[in-house]
Amino acid sequence: MTRLSDRSAGAVLEIGNRLSAAPSPRMVAVAFAEEVSGQVPLSPHLVLVDLAHVITLAERDVIPRGPARDLVGALLDLHDEGGAEALAELGDLYTNHEARIAARTAAAGWLGTARARREALTTAYHLLLRERLLVLGTALTRLGRRLAAAALAHADQVMPDYTYLQAAQPTSLGHYLLGFAWPVLRDLGRLEALYVRTDLCPAGCGSMNGSVAFQDRAALSRRLGFSSPLAHGRDAMWQADLAIEAMALSVTASVGLDRLAEDLMIFATAEFGLVRLADKHSRASKILPQKRNPYALAFIRGLANRLIGAQAGVAASARTPTGQMDNRMLAYGAVPEALGSCAEATDLMAEIIGALSFDGARAEALLADGACFASDLAERLCLALGLDFRRAHGLVGRLVTRLEGEERALSTLTQDELSAACHAFDAALPPVPDGLLAAAFDPKTCLEARRDVGGAAPQEVRRQARELDDTFRHRAEDLAATARRNAMALGSLVGEARSCSGRAP
Repeated sequence: MTRLSDRSAGAVLEIGNRLSAAPSPRMVAVAFAEEVSGQVPLSPHLVLVDLAHVITLAERDVIPRGPARDLVGALLDLHDEGGAEALAELGDLYTNHEARIAARTAAAGWLGTARARREALTTAYHLLLRERLLVLGTALTRLGRRLAAAALAHADQVMPDYTYLQAAQPTSLGHYLLGFAWPVLRDLGRLEALYVRTDLCPAGCGSMNGSVAFQDRAALSRRLGFSSPLAHGRDAMWQADLAIEAMALSVTASVGLDRLAEDLMIFATAEFGLVRLADKHSRASKILPQKRNPYALAFIRGLANRLIGAQAGVAASARTPTGQMDNRMLAYGAVPEALGSCAEATDLMAEIIGALSFDGARAEALLADGACFASDLAERLCLALGLDFRRAHGLVGRLVTRLEGEERALSTLTQDELSAACHAFDAALPPVPDGLLAAAFDPKTCLEARRDVGGAAPQEVRRQARELDDTFRHRAEDLAATARRNAMALGSLVGEARSCSGRAP
């Protein structure tokens, strides 16, 4: 990039107008450099915002046609060149952008007509957020479909479910995985609601209260592909809640990924041995030759930690009086980065699930001691003997305690021992039906009994998996259609700009 002159820097920083001295080298190196580094991803969107601004104001005869044509031509040059280095000595992204335009045309002075830099940057920020939300939403649909497919494939594969990392009840791998698909769907719902609020155009607000020059906010919104103008000018310029909400979405989605990653890290240990990560998602130890470290899962866990901290930073920066610029300094960079990182981690988790292998024999071995079937046994006694559940629970608890004292597993309990224990507990109880103990200790029978909505019965798991896959597929189609509409609107804007400047489309 050709370095811009000190004269250009002085002009865009208003040296010789309101200020009499250039910014100190220390302020440039410390403050300006940090600010502009977070704004660089907004650069291509800022060009589009400026094109819409110039074309709309020229259409209203606010900017004369000749300078407007020159401005549009210079902006198209920037659009066609793509990204460019942002120099800290030129201030923020807006003044960098202004200097690059001033180097191409004397009409640059018209660019700031009836607006503050904040309006241009905020509008570019909304465009970028809109884009990142669609990317994250699409990643969530891919993960949701991958989880649904894995659940469908493993609807019959029994395994222990755990509470407090202790064997609790029998389940299936399919039912377990569906437990993570539903939060993904809720993340998608939160994202879609946030998208509606983000898809409102801040452009045309002047500094915050409108401007003397009529800017035609509806036309600006239409040219940039927004659903409508953001209703209130001051709210458009100073709102802090959308940034906090977007960070909350990133945190919620990443914590959902983390919870699955944490489980899989435990299940992948030799002590559990239920799953095995593919080598492509593992990393070797440099000192312990026997180890395959679940690096991809650890990365996802670390990302959740980082985004929780970033959310706190964005929320804290918003806690200012209104009309303060520091609540945007962090958000311009942190929020799009968080959404992008979350999307990448979501796709990584989908890839992990697709390549994960499950050890069915190990799962059955972990069920063999019968501990997972204690609550099933209590329920069956409750139903068969007319015993209230609290008493049935107590009866089975005493049996477990007795067997532990004898160094026996619950699975070694016999039908005769169960009958004797029930009679000793309450002689008025009816006889224990033949086969009750065998049914309580059979994993397949236990799963088949859980037929109600949300249960682990294989047919219910398959029903939910198919429904979820269909839902995620339709949501992905909707997101893709929205992305196409946005691309068409912005493509039309660039085409209109080429026509306005006299250039071939």
